[in-house]
Amino acid sequence: MQQGGGKRVSDETSKVEENDILGPEPSYTNVVSGYHTYVHDKPFPLDYGNVLPSFQIAYETWGTLNADQSNAILLHTGLSASSHAASSPSNTSKGWWEEFIGPGKTLDTNRFFVICTNVLGSCYGSTGPSSPHPLDPTGAPYATRFPVLSIFDMVRAQFCLLDHLGIEKLYASIGSSMGGMQSIAAAHLFRDRVERVVSISGCARSSPSGIALRFAQRSVLMADENWKRGFYYGPDNVPPHKGMKLARQIATITYRSGPEWEQRFGRERRSLLRDASSPAQQAPALCPDFLVETYLDHQGEQFCLKYDANSLIYISKTMDLFDMTYEALAELGARRFDAHGDDGHLPIEPVEHVHEHTPRRRQHITTISHPGAHAYVPSLARGLHRLRDVPILILGVQSDILFPVEQQRELAECIRMNGNPSVMYYEIDAPHGHDSFLIDVANVGGAIKGFLN
Repeated sequence: MQQGGGKRVSDETSKVEENDILGPEPSYTNVVSGYHTYVHDKPFPLDYGNVLPSFQIAYETWGTLNADQSNAILLHTGLSASSHAASSPSNTSKGWWEEFIGPGKTLDTNRFFVICTNVLGSCYGSTGPSSPHPLDPTGAPYATRFPVLSIFDMVRAQFCLLDHLGIEKLYASIGSSMGGMQSIAAAHLFRDRVERVVSISGCARSSPSGIALRFAQRSVLMADENWKRGFYYGPDNVPPHKGMKLARQIATITYRSGPEWEQRFGRERRSLLRDASSPAQQAPALCPDFLVETYLDHQGEQFCLKYDANSLIYISKTMDLFDMTYEALAELGARRFDAHGDDGHLPIEPVEHVHEHTPRRRQHITTISHPGAHAYVPSLARGLHRLRDVPILILGVQSDILFPVEQQRELAECIRMNGNPSVMYYEIDAPHGHDSFLIDVANVGGAIKGFLN
């Protein structure tokens, strides 16, 4: 990348990658093979009134399904992850949860049959905006003709796959970030098919701050002149790489934490000129010259080459729309019923009230504040009523600025307000922010393994 004047370092990216190894990074790859595909060839009604004529879901599995099919775990992903959570003979590259899945690991494949899907709306083998529109005579991609999805739509598609695999009941529904939303939604939609839930760095109601951060990402992406209202596919067009790069830089700031970057990068600068014996001797540059700037630049550059811009727009909007308050569920259910009748309805149970306070089991829950400060909390507790009997583990990370621990505390407390005695909540003191669920094997993995055992 040529920036400023003088003799430039020839390969800027390679030095950035040298800095990357100073701190842990999750393994995300552009997955194009090594997965199975489930094809749903019937119309699929969606919560916001549209219908997908058909869809396909990419998925991978690890371990062996036992004879009575009682050991299946469904692993839900974050926004930009593929189905490739761990390496396998079909794809030997490292997965995004490589250290958590395998013999003797957190999700012990000697014991469990683990399934991970690429979510509906994504671009790694599942139907999304970049997929051919089945009703378009030219076979052009959906682009922004793709319908808006809900988290519940994503989960229903996953359970269509489970039906195809002959799996009636899950040992556990596990997810982090957006996957934490899906794990809760799965237990709400299919209460009798989910035996336990793990929600890591997730929430039951997207907050205004989270919505604002994702809106900023979509805004810079859609401002790229190459976005072309989503119709940038084809050999004659250039994808909106500039907008994607900036969007990922914004996202990366929310995924990690200031304390980690202070420790990892500090205020260090890098040498841009060959004749400068140290960064301190060179004049300040407007291009990335602090190490943390080059890190963000590298993260954005890598991501825009791996992920589809429209998938980012659609899936981030799906996250914004997630709201488990009773009124929001009732409104969404009514909307679905008006469009589709009783086809795949959204279950809503009439709840007169929930307990204002449930005694806490101190060994399972720490530093929980009563969430009554927010006016929506009683409604959120009512909306979570269907989780009143399911054992659930909720994990939060103290340095997370995207899904602050207050959201996980609130989720735990609201479920307990329904009389659920089997809510375990742990707060992890890790420096890696939201991405801790991808990195902190000892604490995140240890808590999950203990819960599953």
